[in-house]
Parts: sequence; structure tokens; C-alpha cells
Amino acid sequence: MTSRRTPAVSPLPVWAGGLGALALCFLLLPLAFMLGRVNWGTLGTTLATPEAAAALSLSLRTCAVALGVDLLLGVPAALILSRSWRGVRAARILVALPLSLPPVVAGIALLSAFGRRSTLGALLSGADLDIAFTTTAVVIAQVFVSLPFLIVTLESALRARERGLDEMASSLGASPSRVFWQITLPTVLPGLGRGAALALARCLGEFGATLTFAGSMQGVTRTMPLQIYLARESDADLALALGVVLLGVAALVVALTETPWGSVASLVRSRLSSTRSGCGSASGIASGARADGSLAAHRESGIGDSGDDASAAAVRVAGTVSERGWDVDARLSPGLVTAVVGHNGAGKSTLAQVVAGTLRLDSGRAQIGERLVDDAATFVPARRRGVAMVSQAPRIFTHMSVLSNVAFPLRVRGVGRAEARAVALEQLRAVGIADLAHRRASDLSGGQAARVAIARALVFRPDVLILDEPTAALDVEATAQVSAVLRERLTGAGITTLLVSHDIAEVLALASHMIVMGEGSIVEEGEPARVLASPTSVFAARLAGLNIVTGSAVARPGLVGVRVGEGTLWAASDGATSGEESARIALTFPPEAVALSREEPHASPRSVLPGVVAGIDVDGSLVSVRVALAGGVSVTARVTASAWADLGLGVGDSLWASVKATQVRAIPVAARA
Repeated sequence: MTSRRTPAVSPLPVWAGGLGALALCFLLLPLAFMLGRVNWGTLGTTLATPEAAAALSLSLRTCAVALGVDLLLGVPAALILSRSWRGVRAARILVALPLSLPPVVAGIALLSAFGRRSTLGALLSGADLDIAFTTTAVVIAQVFVSLPFLIVTLESALRARERGLDEMASSLGASPSRVFWQITLPTVLPGLGRGAALALARCLGEFGATLTFAGSMQGVTRTMPLQIYLARESDADLALALGVVLLGVAALVVALTETPWGSVASLVRSRLSSTRSGCGSASGIASGARADGSLAAHRESGIGDSGDDASAAAVRVAGTVSERGWDVDARLSPGLVTAVVGHNGAGKSTLAQVVAGTLRLDSGRAQIGERLVDDAATFVPARRRGVAMVSQAPRIFTHMSVLSNVAFPLRVRGVGRAEARAVALEQLRAVGIADLAHRRASDLSGGQAARVAIARALVFRPDVLILDEPTAALDVEATAQVSAVLRERLTGAGITTLLVSHDIAEVLALASHMIVMGEGSIVEEGEPARVLASPTSVFAARLAGLNIVTGSAVARPGLVGVRVGEGTLWAASDGATSGEESARIALTFPPEAVALSREEPHASPRSVLPGVVAGIDVDGSLVSVRVALAGGVSVTARVTASAWADLGLGVGDSLWASVKATQVRAIPVAARA
């Protein structure tokens, strides 16, 4: 039998425990003494009086209406306040202001706005709509004091949830309304439940604003709190009885704020999923022919099929984003994978956002196939571009099953539920996780979630697929699995793909073309193997594993170099990189170009620099030696194991490193390169 252990928690200070217990006693003792004074034997008879029944009925009716108004107005208000826009902080302060107002002041404010002597009240009276001192006034007072509770609670839940889910749903083709009902609202149901419960509790206890704005007329405006206030002088038993009823209802409502709504929703979803799964199994034979027919239809329309590059869309982006200093003219070949690499801040993600439609160009134009999607007069939103994105954060909809996640892009395009689920299941088989179809998406590992994201992106045969570092957040094993899935799914798929990556192995395995970006512009592009074999940018040199030594240029006839301590590292100059003496350049050369020796060699044109062995790494028959040169410069030499043994050196020993100038390449660099 397995024992369940309570997680260890740090002990509380004795003073904190004592003061906390005192606070609880202070809150509970008055309620306990009140319950002790109630005449429980005559409680039913007391509550049956016309006054009590009328007050209880009015409170329940007005609170139900007020809660409905709270939900109708509060949910959209919370959505607005959860976004970032100019003045949102001031708006949040104004929304929370009624929370700090004395109830009587709230009543005076309402009377000033809707009373018969006010401008608005006079207009309403002219239309035979008197509000003050009516049942409608009770509802308005309750809404005024309770609405902030719902808005503040829900807005906090909206801001705390996982970022990017709405944007992902929109990029998959969902309209704003569908995003709200199917993605936004389900992910904040616990916050909505807590906010609604708090608002309802505030409605039940509302007294001061109601008395000031609506008055106290039996059956019209006299709610439970008002009836208790009036009865406390003339009929103490009635006041206590009504107080107990209100306490019970309030306790029930407040208890709802502590209900684990997330677990309840998950339980309901799992039951529904099991029911659907069972129904699907029972009707499998009957629906098989229909599913097969729909799959054939989708293949003809391109949905769920890889297709070929005959119908693939070329992508052209030529424009600027001024705020980011981004100015790019890029082309993505139809049906091929184009990799974009560069240091952080180089502009890779900006290119992906411009293509996806989540960022608009300040000038220029973007085109997908024959369709213009962005220029001075046109902007096609993300949901209408036919662009799918897979990022390092898979952004799986955790309130859905795996199968529903993958079927989502088809459902938003009007495909029937059964047909969409059949096509989605086919995609899950293609990425090797069909057995997870009915599992909750929140229970997936990182690698599984990444594969679900790939299946979801490919299920509707997008015009363009964006892979934004899809394996960056995965461990080694999961990275290998996801990379294999990507290779299998993209090989011959004919989908125009933009791959943003820092992984050179991933680039070489998937991409046919590589773009190197730096400082918001393209600095180099070409076939990946060719770029890495002869890089003309510092970043590409780093990707290729070359040694890089950067500094101010020095020159002499036929050579350009960088000072390294008392010596100079030279490169053969073709005239294009000689430039001025003060220009910054990067000298790149492969580890195999570095020769090591115990004695100083004398050869020309060769750079000969003294150094110290800083590290050794043996890989089979090759030894990589890290050599620390003067001025903090470090280079790597790669020699055979036998050659290293002949040198007889170890870590900390002095040696000489030499490099032929003809094997060193000089690259002009910007200040940040």
C-alpha cells in the first residue's frame, strides 16, 4: 500500500501563528455568538412572515439580475483592461474606485446621475423612465458596487494566463469571436467563477447605496440587509433569523470562490471526452465510410495533404520597421525551407512576425504568392493569411484534448466535426502520437506538445509554415525526435517554410537556403553548406565553428591584420577588406589551419604568436587544443593524436601557434558584431 505524504513546508514563526489564530478568532467569534442567540425552534415561523418573505424574494431576484448585468458588462471590460494600451493604468484605477467608496457616497453618486433632478434623470423622466426609488434602482446600486469585483478578478486571471494562446488561435484561422468563446473564456473559467461569486456576495450584502438611491419600500426596494436594519429595533428575532439566512447564503457564495474550478472543469471535460470516445467506438463501422470519403475530399482540396511545390506560394518581403531599425528585402522560394539565422536582436523574429501578420510594415510591401498582404493601403490579418506557426513554446490549448487541438484549424474553416477529427487523427499518426489523441493537452511532455503543434500547423495545408526555433526549449532526446518528425513531414511536402534557428545541424538537415541577418538587415545568404564553407559574416563563421579574432585593422601591402598582444594575426588581402587602419574587422580561420610547435617557426607569410595550452579535448584520432594568446584572445587548433603526442605538451605549457595568411579570411564587421 502506497502512503501519501504531505509536502514539507517551512515552519511558521510562533508569533505569526499566534497572531493569525487571534485574527481568525476575531472574525469567527461574532458570527458564533450571533448563531447562539437565534431561536432555532421558531426560525421557520419567523421567516414565513410577509416582511421576511418579501425581502428574501426581492434580494434573490435583484441579485440574479445584477449578476447577469455584471457578466454582460464585466467580461468585455476585463478583456479591454487586460490589454496594453495608452491610459490602461488610469482606466484600471477608475474601475477599482467604487471598491474604496463608502456605500452612502456611492448612493449619492447614483442619485446625482439618475435622480429626477439630474440632467440624465430629467431626460429619462421625460421618456417615462423613472429610476430612483424603484426596483431598477436596487439593481443599479448592486451592479455599481459589485461590478468592480468581477472586472478586477477576471482581468487578473486574463493577465496571468499563458501568453500567445489567442494569437496562435488567430493565426490558425479563428475569428476574434471564436477565439474568445473557444480559447480565451475556457482558459479563465476559474477566475470568472471567483469573480462572479465575489460580485454576487457583494450584491447580497449591499445596504448603503441601496438605501440612499432606492429607499426602503417593502416589496419594491427593501432587500434583506434593509429589512434586517429595520427589524433590529422592533423585532430582534426577525433580524436574527434574516441575518442567519443571509449568512448562510453568503457563506455558500463565498465558498464558491474557493472551489477548485480548474479541477471541476477538467473532470467535466474528461467525462465528455470519454463519452465521445465511447460513442466513436460504438459507431466506428457506421462512420468509417463517411470519414474515408471526407478524407478523400480534403485531399482533393489540399487540407491534410502535403501536396507538391507546383501550388506552393513564394514569399517576398521588402520593407522597413522603423522602431526596430529593420530594413529587409527577403525572398522565400516556393515549396522549400529557408532558414534565417543571426544573433539575438538581428531581426529574425521580426521577419517571422511580418510574414505571419502579427507585425505591420512601416513602409514597403509583403506578398504571399500572388496575394498582396501588407503595404501602405492593405493589411491582411493573421487569420486570413494561411500562415501556420510552430514556436519554441508550442502554445497548445490545454483545455482541449490533443485531437481537438489538431482539429481546431479545420473546425474554424467550416469542416464538420467528424471529418475534422478524422483528418486530425491522420496527422497525429504521421507525427507518431496517435495513441495520445484523447489525452488532455496539459498532460503532455515538451516533446509530445511540440509534435502536436507540428500536426496542428500542417493539418490545414498552410500556404506558409513558420518554424520559430521549434526545438529550442526541448531536451536532447526530445529535440532529436521532433527534428526527425520535421524532416519526415517537410521532405517533399512542397510547403514554403521559414525556419528561424540557432541550431546549425537543424539548418543543414532541413533548409535549402539560408539567410544570415545582422542589425536588422540581411548580411549574407545562399545554400547553407556553401555559406558555412566560406562565410562572409561573423555569425555564419561562428555557426561553422571557425576561430574568430576581432579588432581594429592594421595593413601592409597584400595583408590586413589584427593586433594580438605584441604580434599580429594576418590575412591575405583582396583589397576589399583592407580599408582604413581604424576599421573593425574579424579574422576567421578553421581550427585545422592552426599549426602548433614548441619552438618559434620562421615562415612567411605566416602569423606566429606565442600562447599557453588552456584546454584539451580528445575526440577519437583528433585532439582539439584551446590556446590562450596575448590580450585575452583564444583560438582552437585541431591536430592528430599522434602529432599532439609528439609535441609532449600539457595544460599550462607554453607553445607557438602559427596560421598561414592565405587560410585566414577578413570580414568587415559592425560595432556590435
